[in-house]
Amino acid sequence: MMKSLLQILLIIILSGCSSSNNVKSIESNSPNSWINQEAPRYTIENSDGSKSKIKSHFISTLNVDDYETLKNHLNHIYDKKIDFGEHIIINFIDNDPKKHIDSYQVPWDIFYGNIKKDLAKLGKSNHFWIINPKVRNLNYYHDDKIQWIQDKDDVIRKLFFAYNGLNGGFVIFKPDANYFIKVGEYRKSDVLEAFKEFK
Repeated sequence: MMKSLLQILLIIILSGCSSSNNVKSIESNSPNSWINQEAPRYTIENSDGSKSKIKSHFISTLNVDDYETLKNHLNHIYDKKIDFGEHIIINFIDNDPKKHIDSYQVPWDIFYGNIKKDLAKLGKSNHFWIINPKVRNLNYYHDDKIQWIQDKDDVIRKLFFAYNGLNGGFVIFKPDANYFIKVGEYRKSDVLEAFKEFK
């Protein structure tokens, strides 16, 4: 009896290890890409005063319920038809900056040029600029050029960016619910490279 239990346990462990290796190999085209490298960790302070360490980027998979929640949410907050057979790319902003000068706009390279055109050169995708509804200083985030969509009910934040002080990040989904996420600061080139590699 004990021997049978040990054999079953060994089979479960080995199959779990092999399946996780298989997922990683199909999630990224280039093993040398930064999206596959061990991610640095941020130390963040939680609301109760404790501290947590989180990876700055990682690859994972949404469960069926969360993926349906995400799709329903995007359909609800976006006014055009979304093709979920293509990659979904979300740039998410969480931080409401203090207002120093009314006309000041953050000099962040993701707001310069046209990231949608740059992404289109790499493949088909649906791209969204989504922002925490608590953010009031939209001018800071170039709302004269960017069509920000409010994350009603904080669905995106709760699913992916529930960290205080990291100002959001970006997430790229495949149609099969696998996703790559980068939390905290990033550059426009990070989004483009991650999309190119995460096919």
